[in-house]
Amino acid sequence: FDPAALKKAKVVGTGLAASPGAACGQIVFSAEKATDWAKNGHKVVLVRLETSPEDIEGMHYAQGVLTVRGGMTSHAAVVARGMGTCCVSGCGAIKMNEEAKTFELSGKTYKEGDWISIDGSTGNIYGVEKPSYGQDGTDVLVYIGEVAAIKVPEMAKHLLALLAKAGVSAKVLANEPASGVMLGDLMGYTEEVRKQAEVCAKALNETGLPVVVLDSYDAEIMTQKYPEWGCEITAGVTTATAFVAKLLEEKKLAAKAALGTVGACHDDDRLARTFHEFAPVRSIAKAAGYELTEMFNHEKLAKSCGTAVAYGYMPELVTRIAGGRWDDLTRTDAKAMLVACPETWLCFSLCVPEGYQLAEHQYTL
Repeated sequence: FDPAALKKAKVVGTGLAASPGAACGQIVFSAEKATDWAKNGHKVVLVRLETSPEDIEGMHYAQGVLTVRGGMTSHAAVVARGMGTCCVSGCGAIKMNEEAKTFELSGKTYKEGDWISIDGSTGNIYGVEKPSYGQDGTDVLVYIGEVAAIKVPEMAKHLLALLAKAGVSAKVLANEPASGVMLGDLMGYTEEVRKQAEVCAKALNETGLPVVVLDSYDAEIMTQKYPEWGCEITAGVTTATAFVAKLLEEKKLAAKAALGTVGACHDDDRLARTFHEFAPVRSIAKAAGYELTEMFNHEKLAKSCGTAVAYGYMPELVTRIAGGRWDDLTRTDAKAMLVACPETWLCFSLCVPEGYQLAEHQYTL
C-alpha cells in the first residue's frame, strides 16, 4: 500500500500478519466464487471462517485471504505463504454470517461484492472501496486501469479534467474490468488472462466509442494481444499521451508559461518500444512548462524502472532498478523526472532523491 494513503485510511480490524503483502478486492465467501469472479476480471479477497484443502484454487485466484480463526501455522497462513499470497488470519472480531454471505466488523456489515483491503505485513484490515471514475460521455471512452485507479488516482483525475478542458466528452465505465495485463505479468498469458481480455473487450466494445488508455501497459495488451485472441477493440485504441498531444496540435489545449524547471522524460518500456511514442510525451512536457534535457544520447535507449507487479512482490528490487534511473537523471541538469505512465510513477515514487521532483502527471495544462 502507498504509505501516504495508509496514514489516511481507517483500520477497521486487526488479525495476525500471516503472509506478507497487500490486497484490495471485492469480498467473496467461497473458493468457487473467488475462482469464478477472478476469471471474469474481478479482484477478490476470500473471507472464510477458516480454510481447508478444498479452498486452494480459490486462494490461488484471490488477491488475499482473510480468516476469522487460525494462527500463524493454520492452513490459511501456511498455504498463503507458500503461494506468496497476502493473508490476515485469526481476526476474531469478525462476526460471520455464512448463510447470508455477510460479516460484521467494527459496527459495519460487509456483504459479498463490497471492497476491502488487508495488509499481510501488519495484520491490519481497511474498509476501503475501489475509487470509481464512472461518468457519461459521447466522444471517447477513457480506460483508467487498475494501477491508476487505486495507486495513482491523481493521474486519472488530472487526465479527465484535461479532456474536459479541451471540450472532449469522455465516458468512463463505473465498473471497469481488468485488462488482463496485471494477471499476465504475474502468471503469463494463460487461458485465465485471455478470459479477462475477452470480458474487458466486450465491455469496451459495447460502448461503441474509441478507447483512450491511460496506462501504456494496458494499451499494449489491448493492441498487441487482443487481436491475436479474437477480441479486438473495434473502435480503436489510443494512448493518453498520443491523444493529448493531438489535442495540443489541434490547438484545443494551450501551453502553460515556463516553470523555470529543467526536466527529463522517462520513456517507459511500452510507450518507447511498442508504440515508439517519444515525441508525444515531450510535446506534452514542454506544453506543461518544462525545459527539457535528455538522460541518454539516443531515445531508443529507454530503460525499465520496474512494473506494478514487481512493485508489489519485490519492492527492494524495484527500488534498486528505479534508483538506477534516478542516477541517470542526476547526471544531467534536470531536477524533475517526467513520467506519463501510472506504473512508472509508482516505481519511481519509491526512491525520489532529495532535491529532485517526480512529476506525477503531465496532464495539468
